[in-house]
Amino acid sequence: MKIISFFIAVFFLLFACRQTANKKNVIKSIEVQNIDLYPQYKSCSDFFEKEKQLECLMLKINNFITHYINDNYKEHFINLRDTLWVNFEIDTKGLIHYIGSIHQKKPMKDSLYEDIFKNIANKIPKMKPAIYQGRPVNFEFKIPIVNSNP
Repeated sequence: MKIISFFIAVFFLLFACRQTANKKNVIKSIEVQNIDLYPQYKSCSDFFEKEKQLECLMLKINNFITHYINDNYKEHFINLRDTLWVNFEIDTKGLIHYIGSIHQKKPMKDSLYEDIFKNIANKIPKMKPAIYQGRPVNFEFKIPIVNSNP
């Protein structure tokens, strides 16, 4: 029985990068295409093209989340009938953090998913952070989660 599938193609839908404020040079938002280097796992740095590096990163995160949900939380996703959008951020130290989720049909269930995705984010391995103008920046992204067997 298939439980969860992620659609990698929509990973690129809503990307944003932010840099934490410092005293004189504040950058609030950076367009994803202007990033010098996307967050990376070592195996993704083999790709020369930035887009391929980002694709590799998203695939690795996708695989980790999919396996973790299937191994630990599949009973909570069996009744999911619509798309659950989950926001994550990779910080300037390369750690991933859960930001929030949007479950359009049943907002009351968000607290259940919030606890699950906070736990999952804490388990995702550390990576190299995104780089903009030679400095690490925060990198936000959204991923969709759907039940492949509604």
